[in-house]
Amino acid sequence: MSTTKSKTRLLGIAQIKIGSITTYGGMPTIISLATVGYIVPNSAHIVISAPEKTDIMVDDEDTPDLQVLGNRKVSFEFATRDMGTKSLILGLNGTASGSTIVLLPVTTNVVTEKAVDITSKTISGKALRFRIPRASMSVGGDLRFARNDTGQLNYSLDILLPESSTQISPCSIMQV
Repeated sequence: MSTTKSKTRLLGIAQIKIGSITTYGGMPTIISLATVGYIVPNSAHIVISAPEKTDIMVDDEDTPDLQVLGNRKVSFEFATRDMGTKSLILGLNGTASGSTIVLLPVTTNVVTEKAVDITSKTISGKALRFRIPRASMSVGGDLRFARNDTGQLNYSLDILLPESSTQISPCSIMQV
């Protein structure tokens, strides 16, 4: 009998890169993505929900005759303590006015779509890399003026199906 045991573990974040989606639906090159640094410990997680289930009943049975699986939602969340100009522009969809001033948008943005590349820390010589070619990104801030804590930007990305003429996975997970 074969075993499914492995020494691959998911522990910590080595890097998160975010950038523009491509016009053809595929993953952009890694050098075209911007690194997001100063990740808040224990804030990063990918949530893969179980598919919705619909029970198909029949009149002469008390239990479902059939179950139909539906959609599932996949999302990625993390927080950063980086309050630099580039970080604020990326997260809050702002624009720069000079090198140190960030202007927030004056109009409502419907959806900000980004590509995301996430690499875990290496454990026992192995790491996991998640490549997401298209995600809907929304970012909020908890900008504290505290003596014992810093402000942070809270990222929430809902993974979307890439727009392509060929089938492209919305999230690929590879061992590196």
